[in-house]
Amino acid sequence: MPHPPRFWQAFLAADLGREKSREFFENLGAFPDLTTALLSWPKLTSDARKRIEKMDQKQLQRLVDMGVWVLERDQFPETLDDVPSPPYALFAWGFPDWLSRRKVAIVGTRRASPYGKAAAQKFAESLSRAGVCVVSGGALGIDGSAHTGAIEGGSPTVAVLGTGVDQVYPSANAGLFDTLRRKGCLVSQFACGMPSLPENFVKRNQIIASLAEAIIVIEAPEKSGALTTATAAADLNRPVFVVPGPITKFGFAGSHRLIREGATLVDHPDHVLEELGIDPSDITPPESALTTFQKQILSVLGAEPLRMEAICELTDLMIVDVMAELTVLEMEGLVIRAGSGYALKP
Repeated sequence: MPHPPRFWQAFLAADLGREKSREFFENLGAFPDLTTALLSWPKLTSDARKRIEKMDQKQLQRLVDMGVWVLERDQFPETLDDVPSPPYALFAWGFPDWLSRRKVAIVGTRRASPYGKAAAQKFAESLSRAGVCVVSGGALGIDGSAHTGAIEGGSPTVAVLGTGVDQVYPSANAGLFDTLRRKGCLVSQFACGMPSLPENFVKRNQIIASLAEAIIVIEAPEKSGALTTATAAADLNRPVFVVPGPITKFGFAGSHRLIREGATLVDHPDHVLEELGIDPSDITPPESALTTFQKQILSVLGAEPLRMEAICELTDLMIVDVMAELTVLEMEGLVIRAGSGYALKP
């Protein structure tokens, strides 16, 4: 029988740790109220008790009324069974049924370049059009671009948070989170109200790795949380794919190290789809194939390569926009990089 959200809020707020959590459930007894049982447990520390007593039960009820609910272990997707120490419950806001779909995680740095963001969005959109649920961490940079691309592709996307499911972190993603509640799902292993704490994001990365059947790393520097996700995925025997970047860019140093250590290099979404056993030719292409910016860029390109600066001058576009759109056009096979410039593909 499912336990009430009030209990799970208290249990997750207590943060008992792996061994104490197991011991608590093994010695639960026949308490009619689980929250009372937790507060009466002799091994509950004073700090844990204080965290429970600070809970705002009225706010929790408001969140439940707004659509927040709890996934218990027997409701978890099968992939979470592979985790050495899975959480006992997850708070969710949105449609957790999406978790039962095929899932691929896309992760990378918060300080992403235009190239990295464009690649994340393109890969996510292609996977989404194939019916794959894109999982990421709801952060700025690669995460946000992956969620945005998935939404544009028409399939749901799931953000696994390192905060409470009711917290909007970073605040710049408020609009994205609102869309995810309606067209995807926010998931957290932490109590509602949990703020952003550095140590929680490592735990979050473990959940991302375990939910997905494969991981795509896009733009990860040497010290990046994305690398912990990739390591966790490898430990769980999940395929790790890496989108390469310029060898001179610091932001890709960690990505390239993963390739040297055995991760699979991919430079087009079709490579990932094929590894998943999905035929790219079966996917319906998007209705609007080209954006306004892409059309402007193609209109000035020809057989002779043009440098980036010349493209910007001829189109009157910012260099960050040109870099991002050229990345997408390259992946679509419409332009090629030739020397220090770009040209239409013959």
